[in-house]
Order: sequence, then structure tokens, then C-alpha cells
Amino acid sequence: MVPAFRENIASLKMIIAMALAGSIGIFVVESGEPALIIVFYRCLIGGGVLLIYCLLAHRGHFAQLAMRSFFLMCLSGITMAANWVLFFMAYSHASISMVTTVYHVYPFALLFASAVIFCEKITAHSVGWAVCAFAGVVFVAMGPEQGAAMSSVGLGLTLAAMFCYVATLLITKHLTDMPASLLSVVQLLVGAAILLPLAGFGSLQVNGDSWKFLLIIGVVHTAILYVLLYGAVQSLESNRIAILSFLYPLTALGFDVLVYDVRPTVMQVTGLIMIILAFLGDRFKLFKSKTACTE
Repeated sequence: MVPAFRENIASLKMIIAMALAGSIGIFVVESGEPALIIVFYRCLIGGGVLLIYCLLAHRGHFAQLAMRSFFLMCLSGITMAANWVLFFMAYSHASISMVTTVYHVYPFALLFASAVIFCEKITAHSVGWAVCAFAGVVFVAMGPEQGAAMSSVGLGLTLAAMFCYVATLLITKHLTDMPASLLSVVQLLVGAAILLPLAGFGSLQVNGDSWKFLLIIGVVHTAILYVLLYGAVQSLESNRIAILSFLYPLTALGFDVLVYDVRPTVMQVTGLIMIILAFLGDRFKLFKSKTACTE
């Protein structure tokens, strides 16, 4: 059982990480660059920043890194890069709302996979609030694009991205003895190495205005975000991770409202309320039977 103070710090890290994740779409759109180029520079810049930090703060861990742990870190780098590329590719075959809704089945996949692999207990209380949060995501996604169809290719790409992300989180949960920054730097540099031939050397030139957005994405939305996220994932149980993950679409819509003056519909506001209610319900154990076993 994770001590209460440590659990609260880990929860705060994940809340900040989800808030940062919710704002990345703004910088992706404003950069004006193709998805594959953005993901490549995201890995390269984020990995480069974390490499410098790790050489200064965690140099000893490099020497003590076991081959098995290094292999798992590289594997998670492949699944992470594949997740980003597949997720962006899905936008060409379905609406953003449909991709977002299908992708957010991943907290349930994480819950059940953790139960099988790590023998974590799944409680009806946590699953119930996760269902409430997912319903909120569906409502949030019901914007102007709600009638857009998802092709079988779009569905396949989204599900593949989702499973890659779940695999990345499961590997991260297993590597609890690794500093989050060291885990992230290996993942990101492996991701950059894989994406380099796919992006093509001749396609890596970007215009001057795009660099500031790519730098922010690489430093803030990658280096800082993933250190916070992995620090949280390594300390939290999957029940809490699943619920906090639903804060991402909530913050994404919030940034759209602030930056692009998007006017949310009644349905979307209802969805936001459901996500917030799910977060508070899980955090403060609302409607949980007093006779139920403690988590």
C-alpha cells in the first residue's frame, strides 16, 4: 500500500501531467508541421534535454543499468513512439471526437491488464467511477463532429495506438526501481532513432516560426510531462491512474475554450461535470460501501 503522502504527491504529478497533455494540441496545430515530424522532434528534443539532466543527476544509474531493464526501456520506447504515430494517423480516417472516445477505452484495458499481470485488485467502486468518466468523455466528444463516421482503418489505428500506450504504462509500472527521467530519456531517444528513417532525412527541415512550438512541445509537453507522468505511474495503483487519465480530455476542451473561444454545448458541459465527479468520487471514496474491503 502506498503511503498517503506519497500517493497524494503522485496524484498531483499526474494531474499536472494531464493538464500539460491537454494543452499539447494547441502547439501541434500552431506549429503547422506534419505529425511524423512533430513526433520525431518531440522525441529528439525531449530526449536530449533529459539526457543532459540524467548525466548530471543520475550518472550512477547508467553504470548500474541491468541489460533486462535496458531492454524493457527500449521496448517501451518503441511502443510509445508507435502510440503517437498511430494516434496521429487515425485522424486521417476518423473525426477527432471519435478517435478521442475510442482511445479512452485504455483506462479499462489498463485496469484489467494490471489485474492479470500485477495481481492488482479491481474494485467495483473504481470501475464504476471509471465508467462514469468514460461516459463523460463520450459527451465531451459530442461536439460539431458527432455525426462523423469512423472507418475500419481509423478504428484499427486507434485501437492499436491504445494498446501501445497501455503496453508503455505497464512496462513503466514494472520498472519501479528506475528514475522516471532515466526511463524517459531511453524511451525518447529510442523513439527518435526509430522515427528518423520513417520521417526521412530530407523532410526534417522546418520553418523558423515552427521551432518555438516544437521546442515547447519537446521540453514542456515531453521532457517535463513524462517525468511527471512516469513518476506518478510508478507510485500509483492502476485504479487511480485510470481515473486520473480521464482528466486529459477535460483539460483539452478547457484549453480550446480559453485559446480558441470554443463554446461548449450543454452535452459537453455535462460530460465535464461527469469527469470531475468521477475524479472526486474516486478520490474521496464517495458512495463506497463501508463494509467493502479497503483498496
